[in-house]
Amino acid sequence: MIGHVIGDSDMITGFKLVGIKGTEVTTIDQANHALNQALSNNTIAIIILSETFAAEPPIRKQIDKIRQEKITPIILELPDSKSPKNNTKLSDTISKILGIKI
Repeated sequence: MIGHVIGDSDMITGFKLVGIKGTEVTTIDQANHALNQALSNNTIAIIILSETFAAEPPIRKQIDKIRQEKITPIILELPDSKSPKNNTKLSDTISKILGIKI
């Protein structure tokens, strides 16, 4: 099982440095297409999606449906370089998404 990242170039580069492949997207249509491609790949267990694209109505609806109907893949929404800045640690964000303390 592997992970896959969908987001802007900064997000993709950051995850690539730790060995996680991804798809760079700049539009909602590209993000939606990349999400569908990742969902069709049975080896992907975790999809990391930028908050910017996850907030868009067509993608949000699809994410909510997947979370209700399937156990995998886990879809994590993380801030990207265009997200509003806050002082939240990445580990706190991941803990909130997964519902566990890390």
